Amino acid sequence: MSLPTVLNKEVCGVDEGNEGGDGVGVECCLSGNKDFFDVILTKSHITRPHCLRMPTHILPKLPGVTVRLVLRHGDKQWETMYVGGNNRPRFDCGGWKTFVDDNNLAEGDACIFEVMESSTQILRLDVVILRNTMDLPPALVSKIQSHGKTPETAIEI
Repeated sequence: MSLPTVLNKEVCGVDEGNEGGDGVGVECCLSGNKDFFDVILTKSHITRPHCLRMPTHILPKLPGVTVRLVLRHGDKQWETMYVGGNNRPRFDCGGWKTFVDDNNLAEGDACIFEVMESSTQILRLDVVILRNTMDLPPALVSKIQSHGKTPETAIEI
């Protein structure tokens, strides 16, 4: 799957003088030529059990075994494990919890994971965090959940 629309500097909130681990900086935008998946965080992602399972459409691009996982956001990295060798592939819950806590993730925030490297030895993902700064109308939430996964169903802003 290729990126239907590359996030631009305005969407990412890029300020040329602000690069760092807060997600606001040059590294916050996707390359546009790699596979990716997105997750709108729910309560179970950010509180016990801190579990993040992979969307089914990305599974063919991810390792089918348990491997070291490196999450990169801004200028920081987190190392944990990707548990790909079972019927419900997921991030190791303890490592994911550390990422959630370190980035102050909240319910309704969105994470976009871009697959930078995927092999039987390692999975490297760059992460863009989009903060939930407003309550969206239910009609827009429904549109977001049913569209935007492919170029044919891209949401134009």
